[in-house]
Amino acid sequence: MALRRYQFSHFVFFFGIISLFLLTAAGPLPAYSDDTDMLTGEFWTELDPVVDFDHSGVLSQETAVRRTLEEARIVLSGMIYGFDVRYVPLDLAREVEEEMEVLPRALIPPGDVNLRVLNVRIRENKYFVQIRYNLQPHQIQRLKAWSSNTLESIGGRGTVSLQGGYKAKFESFDQGIKNALREYLRPMIKNKPRQISARVVFAEPPYATIDAGGYHSSVRIKIDLREVQPYSAY
Repeated sequence: MALRRYQFSHFVFFFGIISLFLLTAAGPLPAYSDDTDMLTGEFWTELDPVVDFDHSGVLSQETAVRRTLEEARIVLSGMIYGFDVRYVPLDLAREVEEEMEVLPRALIPPGDVNLRVLNVRIRENKYFVQIRYNLQPHQIQRLKAWSSNTLESIGGRGTVSLQGGYKAKFESFDQGIKNALREYLRPMIKNKPRQISARVVFAEPPYATIDAGGYHSSVRIKIDLREVQPYSAY
């Protein structure tokens, strides 16, 4: 059983909503290219979720923006700071249940003025928000440290039921991280370990879709393997 350890507070990004109105009124925006001093990405949320424990009916624009900015904060933090991961593989013979912890090493704070809305659009019952995050010097150094080392990137896919609400999409990112980690370790470790500890970062924003009653995410991460604990004689 996977255990998810993200902790979020309820917040509303008023600055994002204000930016949204300004951008909508201003018309088309100039194109932005990726650079070392910024991160950009597009994030979405469903306007009429199949399962929503917090709301019923079509989401308000304020709620839709808040949810996309919440996801942006998680993903961009995962690209800059990364996660501490602890994974205990399932072992039926030893009666050990699977456990998975994904702990953000740091999070972009709510209301960070460097997180800006560039553009918004609605398509196929989804609200899309294009985000730009201006990096501070210490954040640029973190990105450079991950990109300059010899760690390879590897992909994984994760699926979580829609019954978990909109945050189940974040859970599918965790599952993608777990499966990428397993794929990375498969050729290296022949015997099932007791526990694996690693630090990982998103190499790029996860790609998520909805199909067959679940969120399906593809992630690509870089892995800094910290410890592989073997079982003692069994």
